[in-house]
Amino acid sequence: MKKFKFNLEKLLTYKDQNLDSELMNLGVLYSQLHEAEKKLNLLQHERDECIRDCESAINGNSTVAICRLYTDYADFLTKQIKECEQKIGEILVQIDEQIDIVKELKVETKSLENIKESRYEVYKNKSLKKAELQIEEFVTTAEIIRKF
Repeated sequence: MKKFKFNLEKLLTYKDQNLDSELMNLGVLYSQLHEAEKKLNLLQHERDECIRDCESAINGNSTVAICRLYTDYADFLTKQIKECEQKIGEILVQIDEQIDIVKELKVETKSLENIKESRYEVYKNKSLKKAELQIEEFVTTAEIIRKF
């Protein structure tokens, strides 16, 4: 019997490649999220330090200019933190969208793989039937030859 050939193999390969590509995109998004969260933590830590330094300067009888410098820098860091939080929110939305894309591609790929498996099972069954018929024919022929 001829070798098993799945007619949709090219489509399955294409879907697998798309799935791999989208999974890599998801990995990149998670990497961006990790970096943004790390940046956010650093900004928050720096702002907390700035606020402590400002309070120390106030308690240490520093000039108004130095206190103003600390508060302006703390305000700048707060704006940076808000921007970073907004960026994290955008990345999270992109991750959710990418997860949906990956799920859809996994379903499509899995359904094609299931079709391939079922067609292979049919092919194997046909192949076994054909082999059984050949053996049966051989046995029948051998019995006929023995009778003569």
